[in-house]
Amino acid sequence: MKRLAVLMSLAMISPALAQTKPGTTEPVSAVQEDAESRADPFRDPGRTLPYLAYTLGQLHYLAYACEGSDAQHWRARMIELLQLEAPISGYRRERLIDAFNDGYQVEQRSRVRCGAEAEAQRRNLARRGAQMSQALLNEVLD
Repeated sequence: MKRLAVLMSLAMISPALAQTKPGTTEPVSAVQEDAESRADPFRDPGRTLPYLAYTLGQLHYLAYACEGSDAQHWRARMIELLQLEAPISGYRRERLIDAFNDGYQVEQRSRVRCGAEAEAQRRNLARRGAQMSQALLNEVLD
């Protein structure tokens, strides 16, 4: 239940952008499922969680750089994600932390100044984060 609450809060990053896919009752073949997975990278939670952590790292850098050191919202979301998905030390936790740090560092290297471009990037990242969160939520609800 706690996992559902955090996924719902992550999905609300940009609620107007979150889309739910219509369900189907027809069985899906392995080939068709693999093709769908390639077409929709958010379909595989094993890939989506690190990608979400990476996106949170990017968002955290932008907030930190443009709003100051008190901007810890995205870092707090990452901590929530870790508490739910990887509460104990191990490969999965390290993978998520590394992805968060990579996202932060990549954004740090590419972002020179704040302004309209940085704000547009933040909106795009928030939209992507909302899509991933919704995909994970859909997996939980299915």
